[in-house]
Amino acid sequence: MKIGIVCYPTYGGSGVVATELGKALAQKGHKVHFISYRAPARLDGFVENVYYHEVSFADYPLFERAPYETALSSKIVDVAKFEQLDLLHVHYAIPHAATAYMAKQILKTQGIDLPYITTLHGTDITLVGKDPTYAPVVTFSINQSDGVTAVSEDLKEQTYLNFKICPNIEVIPNFVDLRRFRKAKKEHFKKAIAPNGERILIHTSNFRKVKRTHDVVLIFQKVHEQIPSKLLLVGDGPERQNLEILSRDLNIAEDIRFLGKQDPVEE
Repeated sequence: MKIGIVCYPTYGGSGVVATELGKALAQKGHKVHFISYRAPARLDGFVENVYYHEVSFADYPLFERAPYETALSSKIVDVAKFEQLDLLHVHYAIPHAATAYMAKQILKTQGIDLPYITTLHGTDITLVGKDPTYAPVVTFSINQSDGVTAVSEDLKEQTYLNFKICPNIEVIPNFVDLRRFRKAKKEHFKKAIAPNGERILIHTSNFRKVKRTHDVVLIFQKVHEQIPSKLLLVGDGPERQNLEILSRDLNIAEDIRFLGKQDPVEE
């Protein structure tokens, strides 16, 4: 199949899942076309059967903010026609489900039927999507999807609770590539981080408030009081400075390492 995937290219969970899914489909022989404003973070090298199409948009003085959604819909139409896509898979409802619907309607006027699947990832439903600013469009575009999936049973329930959704939502949990993420001896790394045999705790996220990184540090403080330990914080985001300040205030900064964004997370 020829599959288009629309996602955010950042280190957030939806973009990571979308990219890894696309790469896995490509390994099975499908032609996978990523459509976004930047190459996805996990698309960090050549992968057979994987293609990237950048969404570019003109910045006119009239626009306070460039109309990305319009540019994205146009790019989907362009890629769908030229590459003869069989299916479009959009990750994170805002704004991708709405842009997929718009592109589908444009293509329909040209005799092309492009079904699209919407995958719900979390805050597109539980936080941002519920905002009255977005809720009507989110509800409509999900209902117009040819298929809807969610990454957990709880997210499925939250979607039905907060939106008037008609289609059946199929739960497909997030996955782990056990060939990449597996136990391995890393004694040299462990000694560098915990030279005295301390326990090592790890948190990975994009350091937004919804990830509750503040609680991670507070929990680590309690663990640290009872057990010699180190905390590795992998990632980056708006809460990083607050976490650094908190760790100093709690007098545990020496035992917390901020590693920033890491591509080989398994290392």
